[in-house]
Amino acid sequence: MNTLLPRQLRGFVAAGGFATLFHWLVMAALIAAGLEPVLATASGSVSGAVLNYGLQRRLAFRNAGPHRVTVWRYIGSCFGAWFCNLVFFFLLNNVLALPVTLSQIVTTGLVAALNYTVYQRLVFHEQTR
Repeated sequence: MNTLLPRQLRGFVAAGGFATLFHWLVMAALIAAGLEPVLATASGSVSGAVLNYGLQRRLAFRNAGPHRVTVWRYIGSCFGAWFCNLVFFFLLNNVLALPVTLSQIVTTGLVAALNYTVYQRLVFHEQTR
């Protein structure tokens, strides 16, 4: 079946979509419980990252190296993505005064583009012998 997007990119989008929904659900629940939005998005980001690792390996990066290698690379990339998520959200929401929802949508798009490149080139790249 010929599609417009390569299988890897489709898998990345699907896995990231599920993980992002989970991130946003956690974030919304924490905001509803009274937590400050920046802390809520930071917590949601960590929750989504845990789910995302398994989904990315299964749906997008099937030829990745062994878990003992990729999980550590993934954790390192998560720290970078978590920090970028926090900085982008803070700048959009607190400095530019955009609403929470718009700030998170823009932040998610920026971090997703960064993540695809990092996953493809550093985290899940196929191991050579």
